[in-house]
Amino acid sequence: MQNRLLGIHMIVQNEEKHLPRCLNSLRHKKLECFITDTGSSDRTSALARAYGAMVLHARWEDHFAQARNISLPLATTEWILCLDADEYVIEGLEELMKFLPDVHKSITRLRITIENQFGEGAGDKVMSYPVRLFRAHHGYRFTGRIHEQLIRAHDHEQNCTVMPKRNTSDVYEAVDSSIANEEETFVDIEPLAPLRLGHDGYLASVIASGEKPKRNLRLIQKELEDHPGQPFHLYNLGVARCQLGELEQAVNAFRESLRLAHLQAPYRPTLVKDLAKVLGSLERYEEAHTLLALERQRYLEYPDLHLLYGEILERQGLEERAYQCYARASTCSVKPYDQMKDHNGKFEPVYVSEAGSGSYRAYTSMARLAEKRGFGEEVIRLYTLALEHLFTYQPAWTGLAETLQQQGHSDEQIAERLLEQFKRLSQKQQSNQSGDINSSSNARDEEASPLPIVYALAACGAYKQALLLVDDQACHIRIPAGDLIQWLLCAGRITDAWHLAEESWGARNQRDSAQMPDLSVSGSEIHKDRQITLRPDERSDWALACWASGQRLSASFLARTSPLERDMWRVADRLLLEYRPSPSACNSESETADEQLLHWSEAAELAANQVVTRAVQNGQLVIARQLHEQLAGMMSTKERTEMNTLRDYAGLLVRHGYTMLAADMLIQCMTEGELDAEGLFWLGETLYAKGYIEQALSLFEQALEGDSTFTQARAGAAVCYLKLALELIAQERERSPEAAMLEIRQRNLVQQLRTAEGMPWRTIYRARERRNHHAGRAAEPDTAASEGAADIAVYDR
Repeated sequence: MQNRLLGIHMIVQNEEKHLPRCLNSLRHKKLECFITDTGSSDRTSALARAYGAMVLHARWEDHFAQARNISLPLATTEWILCLDADEYVIEGLEELMKFLPDVHKSITRLRITIENQFGEGAGDKVMSYPVRLFRAHHGYRFTGRIHEQLIRAHDHEQNCTVMPKRNTSDVYEAVDSSIANEEETFVDIEPLAPLRLGHDGYLASVIASGEKPKRNLRLIQKELEDHPGQPFHLYNLGVARCQLGELEQAVNAFRESLRLAHLQAPYRPTLVKDLAKVLGSLERYEEAHTLLALERQRYLEYPDLHLLYGEILERQGLEERAYQCYARASTCSVKPYDQMKDHNGKFEPVYVSEAGSGSYRAYTSMARLAEKRGFGEEVIRLYTLALEHLFTYQPAWTGLAETLQQQGHSDEQIAERLLEQFKRLSQKQQSNQSGDINSSSNARDEEASPLPIVYALAACGAYKQALLLVDDQACHIRIPAGDLIQWLLCAGRITDAWHLAEESWGARNQRDSAQMPDLSVSGSEIHKDRQITLRPDERSDWALACWASGQRLSASFLARTSPLERDMWRVADRLLLEYRPSPSACNSESETADEQLLHWSEAAELAANQVVTRAVQNGQLVIARQLHEQLAGMMSTKERTEMNTLRDYAGLLVRHGYTMLAADMLIQCMTEGELDAEGLFWLGETLYAKGYIEQALSLFEQALEGDSTFTQARAGAAVCYLKLALELIAQERERSPEAAMLEIRQRNLVQQLRTAEGMPWRTIYRARERRNHHAGRAAEPDTAASEGAADIAVYDR
């Protein structure tokens, strides 16, 4: 007999990591909880019992629906809510308990909102609205080995009706079409209940392990053996292939699913979106263009399709049309369920949509294109609109900072403008949340922290201002030590960077960890775990801070490196400390011992390349060049010349914005006749940016002679031809103003040039890299004194 309102039903296996969070979010005295354990070897069952759940044990038979159906007949509640262990309530549980008693008896299933987190950013979510709530003992059960669906089995007097249910991957909702039964008296709708869940089982870090996608692939293939050509399973096959990085196979599965799927299949819009995304990732833009040009007309209120189409058009250089698509996306929004009807009174589809596709992502994309056209005030307006929809959206803050820098504002002025905007939006945010009982004081404090401003300043290269703001807001801002150390290096505060690295990760940190309950340096979070694992970029920054301060790598540093890399770090340490610039530096006898001592592995070679790249990124150019020159010969099995090494290093400089310094090196290589197609393109790109169109064209053509498949060089040459043609037409029109045909040709060429320039053929530089265009020459050993943070020389030995 039903005596409770709501029951929670879950299937689990080895979920001791996630289960407490899930059950803590569901604490309510009126809830019933059934947990079916399919063979855990950890503390999952004990934890479930500790939370008061009824634990059922079942053997795992590679069948999700079979496991999920076990607890359904045992329900003593009116409603059943199906969850997974990696989900948790964000808000709305109390509201749901008040909502359910008022649901009309004719309604037997409800949708809820799930925020599927796929990245670390506040806006990195996919919003889905699956059916998760249904009335107990109304004939519902699950079917399907994987991505199980909810169906309803009626009494023998009635026909069977298939009811849509969610795809348990959640990120990719897929449900069978409803088949209406004329004899039914209930209204066949699924209202949206006021419950919002979070789900992080498909974070990139989880997908990267490959275990869940491999399991899914195996089960989907079994389903396809039983049901060949079933479009729903083919769609999910494509999803699993995507998650495993098998994009070509994913395209094949998606295309076959799209060919077979009914136009009214509820999963079809998401299938179109996923196929278009994969085609874009494979740079098959024409195919994606053709697909979206048709399909977005079928799903006019699906913002993701408009946004994707805009991205494809932008990659094709059609920026005006791309802008229009982004603007169209910004007009689409998720409506309350009772308003989701078209002019015929039918309910519109409930789309699986990336958060912000119809708001802050669309506005940010529009702002980026407006910035390319030089519409400064419009850019600021659009970024502000984006931030009004999501106050913490980092790309909008970063874009705003870059726009202000492009307009000629100083770093101090940029910081001031951003803080003014932050305070205004913060007050508006607090006003909107003043009556929100679900917002904790801790959450409000975090939102009030100007953390996005700090990262926006650092992203545009204003490291000094970012660090000043961290110091000023130390009690409100918590910055990971690794980020702070990099910013200190880039700002030229080498000694501070070294001290912070040693204090955060070094011997003192290990020695004092037991006595020090907390430690904060300039607002940073210092982790005092003896087993702390550093990322490769953090290890590189620590080493750079040591070397730039004139210090050898410490024993505590070497203790935190893997055995495969440790020899590389020891050799790099010796090479830098004993380095003496000379024409034959790469072949000096002093390297022989190191060359014999070191047994290079792939891991060591990768680490060496990473530290050189990181040195350039952080402005430590002398260290970068010394390491590159000395290590290049040691790691290579092929005969290398001095020009080869110089060309490779110049390419690294180009990618990080040191264009003028790189140009000097590339010219030197060209003079020696040792410049490849890529080097010729880089040099041509630099000349093009300076306005030397004919000289740039000559270099692009030479690059194509060396590599006829070099698409960037081909696009660059086309742009140069168009510009030169326009110059000739302009000269001719001055001589013959009455030539109407020339005017028409000029307009056509202008449009073609706009399209060609819009294509992504040039190296993309953001604000941080643009600061380096004229920097770096002073950092070279044979030049004058330093001219800024980017030119800080290594410790004078």
